[in-house]
Parts: sequence; C-alpha cells; structure tokens
Amino acid sequence: MANRPEITIQHQAAFTDDGELELTGESLETSLVDFGADVSHRDQETRLGRPTASQFGIDDRVEVRQSEADDTDQSSLFADTADDQQTLTGEDASAQFLFDD
Repeated sequence: MANRPEITIQHQAAFTDDGELELTGESLETSLVDFGADVSHRDQETRLGRPTASQFGIDDRVEVRQSEADDTDQSSLFADTADDQQTLTGEDASAQFLFDD
C-alpha cells in the first residue's frame, strides 16, 4: 500500500448552531473513505507509456506514430454522406447501415 500524503492543517473551523464559522482547537482529519467512497491507495501502473519532456518548457518528447486508417481492416458502419443528403425513399442517407443483417 502506498504512503498517504500528510495534510498540514493551518486552521480548523466548525459551524456553530446559528450557522457561523468559528475556529476550533481540535484537529479533525477526514478522507473520502469517511464519506463512503471506495478509495484505492495502491500504486497503479499506467496502461500507455507516455513520454515526458526532459525539462519544463521544452517539448523534446519522442514523436509517437499514429496508425494510418489504411493499415487496418476496419471499415465504416455508416455511409459517409453530406448532412442534407437523402436516399431515394427520402430517408437520411447518413443513417444508412452499410452491412446487411
């Protein structure tokens, strides 16, 4: 389990019965767990290695090559049409599914 960061409390305040805030002498420490959140404190590894710059303000990261659409076997599910294009029956052409059932 990773170490939780220490929180430095400058001033602790609480609401009074009439809705005003007043400083209290006691320290009250809360976390999201106190409000029912499921918080994991374990170190998580990223799924995608992201290059970082060597210094602030200088973008010397290695360029990541994006795959071209032509390199895949994927094709569009719907027709690539103009916004106002219609079929012969008057339906919206962009909503036409390109593959039969």
